[in-house]
Amino acid sequence: MLFEYAVEPQAIGSSWQNFRYLIEKFGFDRGRLISRFPKKWEREVYAAAAQMKPTERARLEIALNHAKQSKFLRSGRPYDPAIGSWSQNVIAQHAVAPFHAIIAEQNPAAHPQVVTVDEVDEQHPLMVSAHTWEVERVGTTLASAMCPLLKSAKSVLFVDRYFDISKTQYQETLKACLDVIQASGGAGVRCEIHFCDHDNRPPPEFIEREAHKWIRGVLPAGMSLALFAWKERAGGADFHARYLLTDVGGMNVEAGFSSEGAHQKVQLGLLSLELAQNKINALERGSIVYELVGPVLEIGSDGTVRRS
Repeated sequence: MLFEYAVEPQAIGSSWQNFRYLIEKFGFDRGRLISRFPKKWEREVYAAAAQMKPTERARLEIALNHAKQSKFLRSGRPYDPAIGSWSQNVIAQHAVAPFHAIIAEQNPAAHPQVVTVDEVDEQHPLMVSAHTWEVERVGTTLASAMCPLLKSAKSVLFVDRYFDISKTQYQETLKACLDVIQASGGAGVRCEIHFCDHDNRPPPEFIEREAHKWIRGVLPAGMSLALFAWKERAGGADFHARYLLTDVGGMNVEAGFSSEGAHQKVQLGLLSLELAQNKINALERGSIVYELVGPVLEIGSDGTVRRS
């Protein structure tokens, strides 16, 4: 699962040993994400590292920059210096919208959700994160489970051989996911659907004519959606597994994106960053893994469709 952690800048930045030990515990592939709380969290960590040796501080700066790609979650929570310290702010925010846990140097009030640095290990109850889990096959539930990925990504690929935007069960999940992206500042996020072509698929001309009906109320204003139709190459890889793939990580969506109701469950599984990127590479134009069928159709929120 994907959990949000508040990590005290002073705690992680107080020594190279602390930083190196803690930072490796996080990532979309680990199921644990560091909340950017406050908004300039990285700057606060770097300031806390002022007493490190210059070589260690330089290594920390490089590692922080690299971690931006896959370990942080945009918080969106207000931070008010007038409230007091980081600890006071984080406890106030935790009361409004709970973090999964808070990692800090000390826990003088014995707060049950605080894990001190010397308590952090993979077996601590608040550090345990399942890499596979089940959720109901409901659009909003699926979107909620995928929310951290959707909020953090600059490109989002829905990969499902049966994904059909003309069908309400796919529209429901798509709308829920796109709403999450839009609420997180979705302008500029690239959204794509990759599916497998077959004889019953409507031709591009039909999609161009009818798409405005299917995306009405689904595709937020200012966003667009690209449709990629693929077919398997003779003797090549099959196009069966379903994925949510992004530039920051990905997950397997075992039964696909169709919303079939709470009586059914779908298993989700976190992908390693390397595997997620490999899957994205296999779906690029000019791929030698699959064969692209026909034009890519770009649907705008106003219902217009263009070929690319």
